Amino acid sequence: MSGSTNINERIERIQAINNIKNLKFKYWNACDSKKPADILDCFYSENIYINFEDFGIFSSAQDMVKKYEFYSCHPHLIEQHTGKNPIIKLLSSNEASGFWSMSYSLIDTLKNIGLNITGTYEDLYVCNENNNWLIKETVFKKRTSMYRSVSSGQCSNPRLARSLGAKKTI
Repeated sequence: MSGSTNINERIERIQAINNIKNLKFKYWNACDSKKPADILDCFYSENIYINFEDFGIFSSAQDMVKKYEFYSCHPHLIEQHTGKNPIIKLLSSNEASGFWSMSYSLIDTLKNIGLNITGTYEDLYVCNENNNWLIKETVFKKRTSMYRSVSSGQCSNPRLARSLGAKKTI
């Protein structure tokens, strides 16, 4: 019986890790598709911590999504988040940590500029009473950023891990 328990536990762990990967994909896809309600669905409802460097520090997913809607939900902004190399560690049956590499591309068709950012996400996930994994903490650390003119095709003003502005706790 212990062999089948071990296999069942391993299957549950694999399923949990897969569910967490799907959650992160759902989050990035919701950001790229401009779906604020879907973004909110990815977060735990209380005691959360979000630190997105230049975009701000938040203790409420609703506050982060309000700012996201104001600055990002425009048809002239084309975004793509690409996550890769996830390292997911199950800390318990209802808690896990995650580390991801991420590349972000933005094209602003009004300003004719492009932005590329690379960095890492460090997350804490929790599994709620409905057996859904949710983001409880997420910290993005930028490695590189580069602006470029879309019309000329030339890269201008490359910045290596330089802040794009002041962050504010909300």
